[in-house]
Amino acid sequence: MKKSHLSRRITWRVIGIILFFNVLIVGVIAAFVSFMSLGNGSVRGQYVTDGIASNVETMFRLAKTVTFNNRTVVEANMDSPEHIFGALEQIIKINKHLAGCFVAFEPDYFKGQGRWFEAYAYHTDSTNVDFRQIGSPQHDYFNGAWYQRGLSLARTDEGYLTDLYYDDTVNSGMFCSYVVPVFDRQGRKVGVYGVDLSSEMLNIAIDETMNNVRKEFMVDAQGDIGDDGDIYFSIQILDSKGNRIAGSDSLDISILKGEQELVDSELDMKDLKGTPYYVNTKQLGGTGCTLVVFQHRDLVFTWGIVIAIVILFCMGVGCLVIFFFTSRSIHRATKPLAFLSESAQEVAKGNFDASLPTFKRNDEIAQLRDSFGIMQQSLKQYMEDLKVSTTAKASIERELAIAHNIQMSMLPKTFPAFPDREDLELYAALVPAKAVGGDLYDFFIRDEKLFFCIGDVSGKGVPASLVMAVSRTLFRNVAAHTAEPNHIVETMNTNICEGNDNCMFVTLFVGVLDLQTGHLSYCNAGHDAPYIEGKLLPCDSNLPIGVTETCQYSKQETDLVSGTTIFLYTDGLTEAENANRDLFGQQRITDIVTAFKGSPQELIETMTAAVHQYVGDYEQSDDLTMLALKLTMNSSNNNCNI
Repeated sequence: MKKSHLSRRITWRVIGIILFFNVLIVGVIAAFVSFMSLGNGSVRGQYVTDGIASNVETMFRLAKTVTFNNRTVVEANMDSPEHIFGALEQIIKINKHLAGCFVAFEPDYFKGQGRWFEAYAYHTDSTNVDFRQIGSPQHDYFNGAWYQRGLSLARTDEGYLTDLYYDDTVNSGMFCSYVVPVFDRQGRKVGVYGVDLSSEMLNIAIDETMNNVRKEFMVDAQGDIGDDGDIYFSIQILDSKGNRIAGSDSLDISILKGEQELVDSELDMKDLKGTPYYVNTKQLGGTGCTLVVFQHRDLVFTWGIVIAIVILFCMGVGCLVIFFFTSRSIHRATKPLAFLSESAQEVAKGNFDASLPTFKRNDEIAQLRDSFGIMQQSLKQYMEDLKVSTTAKASIERELAIAHNIQMSMLPKTFPAFPDREDLELYAALVPAKAVGGDLYDFFIRDEKLFFCIGDVSGKGVPASLVMAVSRTLFRNVAAHTAEPNHIVETMNTNICEGNDNCMFVTLFVGVLDLQTGHLSYCNAGHDAPYIEGKLLPCDSNLPIGVTETCQYSKQETDLVSGTTIFLYTDGLTEAENANRDLFGQQRITDIVTAFKGSPQELIETMTAAVHQYVGDYEQSDDLTMLALKLTMNSSNNNCNI
């Protein structure tokens, strides 16, 4: 493409001015060579040590944060090895910077798993995660210092960060671990939970810094800058015994045994050949390791001069002078743009028919004028299209609002639900994440039995709302003919599976409560177990409905006494996220339900307020549904078999 007249004029003028003043600047730079060299080398060495140390210490702080944030997740899943592995897999998938995470339990914690049980999850590559049980007589972690130290800590104590150590149990390499104790539901200390960080993080931090140094000072991959064989720049990390554990191996610190003196807070050392080096060191907090940066004296005095002079003088005086002359030149060359600017302001005010100036020239300004003409026509068309799209959007929003009202009208929403009964209090609430959602609840009384359910359809929006409507209708129709909750769930499953081309499913809990005897029969289809008097109700692990037509669902039973409160909810409660993407979690629900003594409505309102306080202004991520009921019958039965 032929270069335009305007671009050619501006380019030659800028180049001419820059060349002229650069000649003057180079002469001034020479006067500051000796003064700037030592200071620049000192700043560079300190910058490198601070930067690498900051990166490494940041990784350690992240390990600490991950460990404490996820300890409650681990403790909530210690009822079986499978749940432990699932929790660790979830943690390691979210935190890709970790080498692995683990839970090591006290001897014979899980019956049938043997004396040693240490669950370990780790990254096999950048996308895949694996887990295994690594406790064994060969990997006897009970005698490990990390395990004993972690087990000695209290819950409120800081965790323990180990020194770097070599481990080949899963992936061979150097690691350090951050560990904290874990406790069971009774508050007993039962093991140690922690995360692993690989020493590769140290080499990555060092390599990034070395790459910057190589680009800036033309230092090659071995740190050489000349042909004399001397190493001009090297970064190493040493353990507490002075052995190198990371960084370049091109320079052996053990040869720096010659002369030593302190120069401007840096240690000036000479090796056995008399080669001079400046050495910067810094302790890596909490690890017992030392970061060491070596700079050849020639490197400090040669390249430090260029960096200091170019940055300080050229960026200061030179740029001001160049700016003064080039701005005047460019202003003269681009003066016609002022006329075009006036026309553009008229267009910006909404006058799309404003006339544009004409130029007798063939350069970018003329092309810009033509582009403005095209833009005027495009803006006019865009405004017309915007009116149409705005109208269509408003229509969709109205339809969604109507769909929302229809969906909400299908659910019981009048409370108290049974104002003429004194033996039952019931309250429920549903807040969809979108205009319409996939959560549902329902209840009714037939033959002195309370039939109730709560469910969560996979997905969100309109598809989930349609499945929700079908599920609620099926519950009403089926429960009108049978009082067996497993028969209700099986019939609903058969109907949902028919024509389920989109493979949608529903987690569902169905209960039938005899209001005269307090006898509760229930069936759970993959839903979160409800709370009864602060304790989770034992539920069989049945599949959600809609997965397969051949699934058989089990019936479970228990007896309730007067005053018993049942609290049901969907996973929108446990998985409510705050701005840091942290979950509300099971433990917070347990704490609130255990301490609460009021009515079902007050319980749901208290739980809703707790979720809103935790989430803040962060957008609701899932439908939130809760149902609570309290049995207030007069009964001589004082047992609650849960």
